Amino acid sequence: MLKNYLKIAWRNIWKSKQVSAVNIIGMSVAIAAALLLCFTVYSEFSYDNFHLNKKNLYQLYYSEARAEGPRTHLSTPIPLAPAMKEEMPGVVNIVRVANDAAGIRTTAGEVQTIGINCVDSSFLRMFTFPAVSGHLRLGLNDAIITEGTAAKLFKKEDPVGKTVSINQGDGWQAFTISAVVKDIPDNSSINFDVLLRLERVTDYAGNKDEWGHSNLYTFAQLTPGVTGEEMEKRSIALTKKYYEEDVDKYKKAGAKADKYGAYMHIGFIPMEEVHLTENGQKNTGRVMMLYMLLFIAAFLLFIASINFINLSMARAFTRAKEVGMRKALGAAKFQLALQLSGEAMVLFFFSLVLGIGLAYIAMPTYNAVLRYHLSFGILKDPGVITGMAIVFLLISILAGGYPALVLARAKTLQVLKGKINSGRNNYFRNSLIVTQFVFSSLLICCTIIAWQQMNFLKNKSLGFNTHEVVSIPVSNEVDAGQVLERMKAKLAQQPGILSISAARSNFGRGRDGSISTSVVGFSYKNQELMTNLQFVSYDYLKTMDIKLLAGREFSPQMADSNSIIINERMALQLGVKDIEGFTVRFEEDGPAYSVIGIMKDYHFQSLHRKIEPLTLSLNNEGRPSDYIFIRTAPGNLEASMATIESAWKASAPGAFLGSFVDENTARLYTGDKVLAKIFISGAVITIIISCMGLFAIALITIGQRNKEIGIRKVLGAGVVTITALISRDFLKLVILAILIATPIAWFVMNKWLGIYAYSIDINWWVFLLAGLLAISIAAITVGFQTIRAALMNPVKALRSE
Repeated sequence: MLKNYLKIAWRNIWKSKQVSAVNIIGMSVAIAAALLLCFTVYSEFSYDNFHLNKKNLYQLYYSEARAEGPRTHLSTPIPLAPAMKEEMPGVVNIVRVANDAAGIRTTAGEVQTIGINCVDSSFLRMFTFPAVSGHLRLGLNDAIITEGTAAKLFKKEDPVGKTVSINQGDGWQAFTISAVVKDIPDNSSINFDVLLRLERVTDYAGNKDEWGHSNLYTFAQLTPGVTGEEMEKRSIALTKKYYEEDVDKYKKAGAKADKYGAYMHIGFIPMEEVHLTENGQKNTGRVMMLYMLLFIAAFLLFIASINFINLSMARAFTRAKEVGMRKALGAAKFQLALQLSGEAMVLFFFSLVLGIGLAYIAMPTYNAVLRYHLSFGILKDPGVITGMAIVFLLISILAGGYPALVLARAKTLQVLKGKINSGRNNYFRNSLIVTQFVFSSLLICCTIIAWQQMNFLKNKSLGFNTHEVVSIPVSNEVDAGQVLERMKAKLAQQPGILSISAARSNFGRGRDGSISTSVVGFSYKNQELMTNLQFVSYDYLKTMDIKLLAGREFSPQMADSNSIIINERMALQLGVKDIEGFTVRFEEDGPAYSVIGIMKDYHFQSLHRKIEPLTLSLNNEGRPSDYIFIRTAPGNLEASMATIESAWKASAPGAFLGSFVDENTARLYTGDKVLAKIFISGAVITIIISCMGLFAIALITIGQRNKEIGIRKVLGAGVVTITALISRDFLKLVILAILIATPIAWFVMNKWLGIYAYSIDINWWVFLLAGLLAISIAAITVGFQTIRAALMNPVKALRSE
């Protein structure tokens, strides 16, 4: 019997090739797209889950209640870790991590730039980075490198026991390689090429007891069963002990106590959530976008399933006479259900296999374009397999079982005559079409607004000119203090070079992968204030094209070692009206800094954050600049870059890592852009699948009304009249869907835009445009079939009467 059912199923599928093709293609594309979207979300949420201690690992951050509002930051001071280990029960291990870029030189003399992490010796006991060779021993003169770094430096030789020289900005120092670890997984929040001991950080000795100098990250492994929230409460006593003055200042300044009733505590971020946090707080925008991707995947499957069920139902009712004949010959209800469900199951099985195949074929391109590292490993999860099996059975049963149940309940004579009362069934089918286009209209609205927001971020003025500026990291060079002057001398006579300056902080994310800021807290008129601090060289404002509103820039002809330039936000919080004679002290017993200029606010951080107070100070000779900035003339940028690279090679021994500042700042939004592209692509696929379903439903519906169309044509109805008559019913459903989707879209996107520091306003015309697009898409989809039916010879439709 089963063999017979399969033969009949195959015959009926082949008989309705057009509808079957729409069903299989629509469902398979939806499955492929949904799989890729789910893999993407799984990849983002799976960060750091490879650590054996993952459930007990946390990253620490500072949470401060200030008068201007709560403030969090990830950078922590060196003495925090030993104090917590000694004074806070529940800490098993605690590790400090200072990351930087450094120069590395092998015995062969080759110099390369690598990423280093200076860590405590217990780092590899806390985190799971398995050794490939050697022993995971990290002494003061040891270095541990990754497989990729080993291959880059030593080719196929075993590097264990060999010596390398590393320069972190304070001269070349020799280290012995004690071990090689596996390359860092793509889903790791901690990345490095080389591990060194924390004591090898340049300013370690000077700051090991300094609580006011935060310059590294701290991670803790807690006792099983102890939660991060418990530790946050315990940390209040520690912050009161070591930050008593700061806590008192926050109270006096009128700060509002945090959720624990404290003014400062140490926060604990679970390691598995670190990737989706920013500055100690959950990156709500990124998390929300990931959930939106999950919803799109669900929408895709839901809409494709609605198509599948709708088409299966419509096709089943066109076979009413066949079902009536089977009933007359004694077929039971379950046999009818089995036959129709079997056909749906065969169709869905083809769709599932084709969908997985399409996802497998598309994955390499998907990874290359969007810079992901997805794999089919997720399909090994028993839960995923079970879920796919449940969806498979559910859709098959609904697609075949529901029409079989309706037909089985009808009287055999009515079924044989093909006179099934389809009013209730049409109501159910129309409900599914409305639901389908609610999601489609919702996604059209969301896609337009998401595109507008990404375009806004791309084109928003940053307050300075990022174009034609080259950024070069120089802190790895043995004579970094002299490189700037050498470069100036080499490029002084070049017509394509307009100005040169330097700073300790980069803009965006350059080729060395680094981005850094420095925050200073200070007291001013009994208020606890903060400012971002950047150390720069002469001609900085000129090179970066930052507008000076008052005063002057730093000048070599003036004694500016204790002079500062502040932005508008800093001037506002200080209450500066006239800079003449205005001074600020950042430390109680420190020097007084004269404000010599006020510059226009500019975005020195990403647009995810509002502009904060900023102070520029002149670089001192004790520590050289980390980045050189060179403004070139508009025009041939390739030639300018080649000129700069040539000057670099004549001035410094290390590799040239120059990059354009506009490209560096764009990298800050790579994650947002990738997710937005995925979102828009998913929405487009969803809309296409909706149209395919509407196309097929229109095809079947028009086929059922062929005789009606023929009679109307005989009675004188024109093509326009018939097209309008048939299209009207479908367009009513689409308009209803738009009315339902519009307020939902406004609410969802308003919430999403609220997480950005800078965002667009949602305009009414977006919803009008989305509605017109949905109506146009539906009209074109249905109109093609209706015009074709209206042009058909009425004799063909009426010849059987």
